[in-house]
Amino acid sequence: MTTDTSPRRKRRRRTVLRVIGIGVGLLVLAEVIGLLLVLRQTRNYPKYWADQASQPAAPEALRLIAFGDSAGVGIGAWKSEDSLVGRIARHLHERTGRPVHIANYSSLRGGTFGSILTDQLHRADVANADVVVVVAGSNDTGGKVPLDTYRANVSKVLEALPADRTVLSDVPLQGGRENYQRILAEEADARGVPHADFAGAFRAARRLDVWAPDFTHVNSVGYRIWFQAFQPHLDTIAGRLQR
Repeated sequence: MTTDTSPRRKRRRRTVLRVIGIGVGLLVLAEVIGLLLVLRQTRNYPKYWADQASQPAAPEALRLIAFGDSAGVGIGAWKSEDSLVGRIARHLHERTGRPVHIANYSSLRGGTFGSILTDQLHRADVANADVVVVVAGSNDTGGKVPLDTYRANVSKVLEALPADRTVLSDVPLQGGRENYQRILAEEADARGVPHADFAGAFRAARRLDVWAPDFTHVNSVGYRIWFQAFQPHLDTIAGRLQR
């Protein structure tokens, strides 16, 4: 009678364990490669946006200005053009037939509404912007910025921007979001600034393949879904900007 300790069963068990080990090793390797790619993005994407901003605006170009955090930089997207700001620029071009000049002041560090006030706004020519997008709130929430401070900062940022040309992102889905999202919506609604429904877009998509390897940022799929929350508001603005 054959037992579990027979040579054949031992070989089979070793084969199964070897296959499992190889599979786990490949998954770990893929994750390490993905993390290295994200690290590379943190070096390359800010330079990409700086190069875009330094280009002279083409005749009749729309002027797109972006403020925000590392999601505004596009970390996690497999290429910068697939980021949220990249998708917004491409959509505006397709809708209006006009070239788009991008000045993206989003930052890898900070990226709170407070740092938009202190580090980003003064660098931008907001008065001449055709479209302004703001991608912030995640770091305020994660850093547990006091709610009264957060409200004051959101209010000051929105006061500095043209309400009819600005689209603000809702706070991403994360722990402790509720109070920060409520304040953001209240301040935006009071000024007539539309805000992109992040929660609605991602809940409707029902996808799990939206995360970058760092599990902090979304990937190109995630940015496509996030862009869909912006699209209706951008279309309203684009309707006024067509040739």
